[in-house]
Amino acid sequence: MSQPTITLQAARRIIANGQLRADELGLRAVFAVLDGGANMVAFERMDGAWLASNDLAITKARTSVMFEAPSEALNAPLTLDQPVPHFDHTNGGLLLMGGGAPIFDEDGHLGGAVGVSGGTPEQDADMARVATSAAGLS
Repeated sequence: MSQPTITLQAARRIIANGQLRADELGLRAVFAVLDGGANMVAFERMDGAWLASNDLAITKARTSVMFEAPSEALNAPLTLDQPVPHFDHTNGGLLLMGGGAPIFDEDGHLGGAVGVSGGTPEQDADMARVATSAAGLS
């Protein structure tokens, strides 16, 4: 049995869907689409997006692949004067905040994930959910 794959064409649809949502929200965002092995398939930074969002989007997507779950589902409630939950000591890092969304095929097999950064964690999670509605795995 072969693993589901996110094609470049599907990754481009995912990013385009996410960018439309970013425009609706008045945001400039970064989108990273990874396959099920956490390898980059496609990456785009909208004009005006924060440079720091590049790494954040990739890390959120990687987190969703590694845990097969939305990145925001893995975080604990934030407490003032406490660090944001993350695993920066892991190879490549993981980030437990909104913006990473796994992508599954119709049989529930993980095909990859999208990571989004450019707004609040809630806005990033929303853009990721909208983006994945255009997945289409082969």
